[in-house]
Amino acid sequence: MKSMLTVAAKEFRGYFTAPMAYVVILFFLGVSGLIFVMTLTMPQAQTSNYRDVLQSMVFIALMMAPVLTMSLLALERGRGTLELLMTRPVSDWAIVVGKYLAAAGLYVSLLIVTLLFPLMMSVGGEMDWGSVFAGYLGLLCAGLAFLAIGIFGSAITSDQIGAALGSFFILLLFWIIGFVGQSVPAAIGGVLNHLSFVENYMDFARGVIDLKNVVYFLSVAGFFVFLAERLVENRRSI
Repeated sequence: MKSMLTVAAKEFRGYFTAPMAYVVILFFLGVSGLIFVMTLTMPQAQTSNYRDVLQSMVFIALMMAPVLTMSLLALERGRGTLELLMTRPVSDWAIVVGKYLAAAGLYVSLLIVTLLFPLMMSVGGEMDWGSVFAGYLGLLCAGLAFLAIGIFGSAITSDQIGAALGSFFILLLFWIIGFVGQSVPAAIGGVLNHLSFVENYMDFARGVIDLKNVVYFLSVAGFFVFLAERLVENRRSI
């Protein structure tokens, strides 16, 4: 646990020495803020309008995750420093989960900043804070799944661009299968809807917290972090 937290702290600090991290932060906050300002111009801006902001933010998070995670393992492999790190008394789990926690920590920090949006909106009208909490819980769970797929993509290749593109392709696949499910037989469509990011997030956006949606996103996160660890472990055994 200590080594895992050490890796996480090192990677988290490293985000603030890389220009790309600032681009990602500005992208997430800038686009989210722009959508929020547009929402404020709507008549009677309130919780129902803020749900539209939350639904936009989850897609922004999907686009951001591959860029935020692309260098975590790919850059280390490209520089040859991953092999050096693996020679130290640090387990593969500590390496992978530590880097994943660093990305998750930055993502959570960004979500905390965006809490200013509903606070500002509540000044001019009533807010259903239960719905806001559900929406942010959904953003957290979905973001953890997105970042896990991102670190899996980073574990596949030593090329950062390739890692980002591979991660984005997987994320986009999980995003669109719900729409595909609407045009196929019901039996297949039900399975696709169950696997869809969109379908699993919509309950959160409506202010409903369903345990199956939480379990889904956390299961996706755990599965792809496990796959990333297995890839790192295989490199150790080569």
